[in-house]
Formats: sequence, C-alpha cells, structure tokens
Amino acid sequence: METIKLTTQIDDTGTLRLELPAQWANRAVDVLVVLHSTTEQGWPSNYFDAIDAIDADDMLERPDQGVFEERAALE
Repeated sequence: METIKLTTQIDDTGTLRLELPAQWANRAVDVLVVLHSTTEQGWPSNYFDAIDAIDADDMLERPDQGVFEERAALE
C-alpha cells in the first residue's frame, strides 16, 4: 500500500484528474479519496458554541505527579 498526498483542482464539471507514478500502470487498485477544501479559512462552524458549552467545573486538572528519582547529570 502506498499513500500519495497532493493538492489539486477539481474543474467546473466536477472532474478530478489524478496522475499516478508509472509503477502503478496496468494494475487494479483500490482508491480512497478524502476531500478537504484548501480554501476554507477561519473557525469551524459551531466552534465557539462548543467552547461556550464547556462547564468551568469540568475543566481538566493535572493530578500530582509524585516524586521522581534523582538521576545522574549528563556530561
């Protein structure tokens, strides 16, 4: 299995052209396409609503880390 990551453009007809290395020529392959817009900017939708929904009493706390052993200094 090989993973290929690229940024490309889908044309106005919705066609995505995918050119692969010649080593994959004349083979049957399974292809998984994950679409992620590269033009989106800003915060995800409902981001601030999700943050507002966090209860301050449920905030994470770091428990005591205990006592660690003394180690020799590096030279």
